[in-house]
Amino acid sequence: MKKSTLLKYLEFAAHCDLKAKDYKVLLYLLSDLLTMEKIMINQNTTAEELGLTKSDVSKALRRLEKNKILYFDWLSERKKSIGLVEHDDDELDELIAEKIEEKVSLLDEWEY
Repeated sequence: MKKSTLLKYLEFAAHCDLKAKDYKVLLYLLSDLLTMEKIMINQNTTAEELGLTKSDVSKALRRLEKNKILYFDWLSERKKSIGLVEHDDDELDELIAEKIEEKVSLLDEWEY
């Protein structure tokens, strides 16, 4: 992945309604996702390494999926692989613009 694309992913994530724990999990996973298409993680191990609970990791993964940053391929009822949703630079620009427009419209609603 190009550095500019990675920066756009991070900019997009910054415009999503994510929590600090979500960013912590995303940055942890990015080190592997930049070199591999999909990865498998153990949520308990990830939680331990990040100083989070397993529940925190699980919720973070769900929020990252909901915001179209990560996707899951279910291998079985309890196992899944995780990948970074592929967006090109133009798609990321559009997604960032949509997130900004959502926030602006919320601000407009508060003014009235």
